[in-house]
Amino acid sequence: MQIGVVVRRGKNRRAIELFSRFFDVKVYEVERDLPALIDNPKDYLKLPEGFRPDLIVSYILHPDLNLELIRQASERGVKTVVISGGAKGGSYKQLREEGEKSGVRVFWDEICCATPKIENHPFFELFGGPEFEIEVEGGVIKDIKVKRSSFCGSTFYVAEKIRGLRIEEAPSKAGYYTQIFPCVASRGLTGGIHRAAYAHKRAVEKAIERALSKPSESS
Repeated sequence: MQIGVVVRRGKNRRAIELFSRFFDVKVYEVERDLPALIDNPKDYLKLPEGFRPDLIVSYILHPDLNLELIRQASERGVKTVVISGGAKGGSYKQLREEGEKSGVRVFWDEICCATPKIENHPFFELFGGPEFEIEVEGGVIKDIKVKRSSFCGSTFYVAEKIRGLRIEEAPSKAGYYTQIFPCVASRGLTGGIHRAAYAHKRAVEKAIERALSKPSESS
């Protein structure tokens, strides 16, 4: 499966590297500095004819260019586009309507940790809302595996940090480490970073519950 990643020049290297561990990744860059309003988006975004991935993830963070991206994706037969950056990427209503008109399924959320899971879809099975598999021994996280990661890779960072912690403290620590990871989610008292932290906290809680519900080998 080939993933297309559309970014501003020199940005989002962490996500590109992470996607490349699992998929063939093709990158298209736009200018790093863009005007707030763009009357002719094709002056700034013109996907090569050969840019025909199975799915596109956009980190453009520009409403006008994301609308144009959906149109050009449709012209190249791409049926799925993920818009990162929430409101910075554009109005979901407008993007969804453009997708419906162009025959492209558009995913949009303030944080990538909220991206829904689509069963039997190779990309969404691995990326979106965080999921862990945890092994508990003596009330401690003996081992932890990432089953599904956020796009930015914070889930792998959290897993490294909470391995070896007691299960009582691991969920809250997972939320804490999510917030100090260099995620692009908005900060502040009500920013998306808090949703991302909660998503990881709950994912750890659920993984611990599953681990504790398993019958021990000695029973």
